[in-house]
Amino acid sequence: MLLLKIGLIAGLASIVAWIAVYHALTGGGWRKNPIGLTLVAEAALVALLFVPQILSLFFHLNRLDSRIAAWSDVVLIGLVAPVMLWRLITWVRLDRAGRLGHNGNDGLERDGAG
Repeated sequence: MLLLKIGLIAGLASIVAWIAVYHALTGGGWRKNPIGLTLVAEAALVALLFVPQILSLFFHLNRLDSRIAAWSDVVLIGLVAPVMLWRLITWVRLDRAGRLGHNGNDGLERDGAG
């Protein structure tokens, strides 16, 4: 149980740190970059998926006891497919428009002006 608690807190902290660093390195430009938007949306969704488990382990808020906790699980898990579909469509559209580099970068300018 201790390892699960450590893993959840470390996972949540690392995702929040990644979003903060990504924001700082792009100067907030990720908000104008279609790929940046999908990256942050996915990271935020994964972070939010940790919250019900953290609440359950640390505060004994159980999805079996709480309709709010249960529905938050349903909604967050249900958002995985649309967010990943959004990412897929974004990448395909940018690739077709010739805006994706195939050398390991996204081919977009840092500020999203591309």
